[in-house]
Amino acid sequence: MPTVIEPPEPAEAAALAGAFAVDYLSWDEDDPDRRGRVLRDYLTVPGNNPAHLGWSGLGRQRAEFALPGRVRLDGEGRVLVDVRVRVTPYRAVGEREARVAGPEPEPEVTGVPAVAPAPTGRGWRSLPSSWVRLSVPVVVDGGRLVIDAWEETLGDEPPPPPAPAPPAEDHTLDEDDPLAEPREKDPW
Repeated sequence: MPTVIEPPEPAEAAALAGAFAVDYLSWDEDDPDRRGRVLRDYLTVPGNNPAHLGWSGLGRQRAEFALPGRVRLDGEGRVLVDVRVRVTPYRAVGEREARVAGPEPEPEVTGVPAVAPAPTGRGWRSLPSSWVRLSVPVVVDGGRLVIDAWEETLGDEPPPPPAPAPPAEDHTLDEDDPLAEPREKDPW
C-alpha cells in the first residue's frame, strides 16, 4: 500500500508562506548576504545561493507585510498559499557610501532576523508602495514546515531521483552464454 503524504495544516502553512513572502520580496544590494542567510532557513533545497532567489542582486526593496489568503492542495503533501504583499521599492539618490567593512552588527533583539532593510538608508529614497501577489508552495520535510521552491532557484536542477535498487541476483544458468556463471533457479 503506498504511503500517503499528509499536506501541511492550512493555518500553519499560511503563516509560514506570509513570512516567507515578505522576506522573499525584500532585498538590499548593500547587504545581500543577510537575504541568503534568512531565506536558507525557509527552503527544502536552498540551491547555490538563496540570496539571489528571484532577485538580480541590485537595488533595494522592502516588503512591509503580507496577507495570506486561500490555501489549496497542489499534489500529495504540498499546498499553495495565495499571499498578497505590500512592497516599497527604493531609488538610489546622491552619492551612496558602500559598506566596506561588511554589514553592521545585529542589535540584541528577540525573534529571528528578517530580510527587510531599514525603512530609511543613506543614498536611497523610497517610492510609492505596490501590492504583489505570490503563490507560495509549502510542504512538510523531515517534520519541518518549509517552502518548496527548487523550481525557482537560479540555474539549479531539481533534486535527483533516488537511484534504482540493483536487480536481485538471478542464479539460473544462462543457456545463451556458455561462459556465464551458473545461477540459482527461481523456486517459482
